[in-house]
Amino acid sequence: MNRIMIRVMVVGFILIVFGGCRTAPIFNVNEATITPVSGKEPTLEDVTKAIVSASAGSTPAWNMQVVKPGHIVATLHVRGHMAAVDILYTTNSYSIKHKESSNLKYDAADGTIHSNYNAWIQRLDGNIRGKLSLL
Repeated sequence: MNRIMIRVMVVGFILIVFGGCRTAPIFNVNEATITPVSGKEPTLEDVTKAIVSASAGSTPAWNMQVVKPGHIVATLHVRGHMAAVDILYTTNSYSIKHKESSNLKYDAADGTIHSNYNAWIQRLDGNIRGKLSLL
């Protein structure tokens, strides 16, 4: 009986220690098509406003910084973690690419990062798609 308890405790300890170390292939959005419901091609200014507004009311909230027309840097701070992405866009498409991060186990050589990052990017992408569809 003692051996079974020891094995259960060892397995439990391993799961606790390594359970928080979830990494996954990094998720980027590559040239997602912009298809407004109006059917008209939006202006670059319209796309900029839609992307910036995608963070409003979202949880967690991204800080959007317009670098130049067609380029926004979005930064997110969650507890002790930081993620920054480049959002590159035209009137027809947009991309979201990892720029930098801290405390997210990012490995450029393996192309992996903590899986929470991917969830944040997917949520941001969904918010952007929603705003762009209203153009």
